[in-house]
Amino acid sequence: MARFGSADVKDRFFAAAVYLFAIYDAMAIGMGLIVQVPALAPMFNFLQLILLPISLLYGVFDAIIPLGLGSLVVFFVLFLAVVQNEKISYFIRFNTLQSILFGIAISLISIIFSTLGGLGLIGGFVFIIATGASLFCMAECAFGRYPEIPTISAAVYSQLPR
Repeated sequence: MARFGSADVKDRFFAAAVYLFAIYDAMAIGMGLIVQVPALAPMFNFLQLILLPISLLYGVFDAIIPLGLGSLVVFFVLFLAVVQNEKISYFIRFNTLQSILFGIAISLISIIFSTLGGLGLIGGFVFIIATGASLFCMAECAFGRYPEIPTISAAVYSQLPR
C-alpha cells in the first residue's frame, strides 16, 4: 500500500523507469571502474543494454541542442512536464523528482571532483552507491511503495506539496 493512496501497475512502471536516468548519469562517472575491476565489464554491458532508450533520448537531444545542453533539456522536460503536472499521479511525480535530485547530486559530485582531481577514485564509489540506491527505488516502486532515501526523500516531500 502506498503512503498517499494506491499505485496501479502503470504508475509503478513509470515511477520505476525514471530511475534509469539516474543510473545513466552514474554510468558516466563510473566507467573507470571497468579498468580497475575488469570482472564488472559484463554488468556494465548489461546496464548499457537496459539504458539504450535513455542513451538514444540523450543522443537525440544532444544532436539537436548545441553546446551539449541536451541533458538540461531532458531535466526541464521531466521537471515541467511531469513533476509540475498535477494531472499525473503523486507517486510518479514523487519518484521523478527524487530521480532528478539523484542526477543533480551525481552531477555536482562529478563537477567538484573533476575540478579538484580524484574523479577516478570517487567515481566508482559514486556509481555503486547511486546505482544501488536507484535499484532499491525501482524495487520499491515495483511494490507500489514510496522509496525512502534519507535527506533526498525529505527534500522531495518539502518541494512537492500534496
